[in-house]
Amino acid sequence: MKKFWVILFLVLLFGMTNCVSLQPIKIEPHKACPLCGMYPARYPQFNCQIVFKDGSYEAFDSAVGLLVYRLFPDNTEIKLKPIAKIYFKDYFKEIWLEAGKTFFVTGSEIMGPMGVEFLPVDSEQAAEELKKQEQGQDITHFKEINRQYMKSNRTRRVPYAVCIRPVIHSSIVR
Repeated sequence: MKKFWVILFLVLLFGMTNCVSLQPIKIEPHKACPLCGMYPARYPQFNCQIVFKDGSYEAFDSAVGLLVYRLFPDNTEIKLKPIAKIYFKDYFKEIWLEAGKTFFVTGSEIMGPMGVEFLPVDSEQAAEELKKQEQGQDITHFKEINRQYMKSNRTRRVPYAVCIRPVIHSSIVR
């Protein structure tokens, strides 16, 4: 019986060490965006991140950059690891939003670190308010954004919209 408890304890102990936090990770000041090489921690209002199943993460200074990274790995020469969670910073509240609960206002004049930006908010009502406030053109839920959407006429003013070789930061080895 004693052997059973020891084995159970070891299984639980080692099993727990392999658990990955699915919470947003505090973006360290030295963490560079994998697309542009800028430091997302310097632009907290525009932060977003992908947390991978292995516990690592990538931080971005632009929602558009994260979407290009996720949707166009073939054009960025980046090998995409299995994703556990994606988070965006709410434009109004500056709190982390899970991707599945995020609405974006696109086509406004708001400039982020990488230019014209997709502005994330936590509800359709907040998106309507932000669209009106910032003269946005469109409201789109995260789940509706795919490769076709990113290449569409609605996103022409967005950096990386054509999604052809957006990798600028050449010192990142993939």
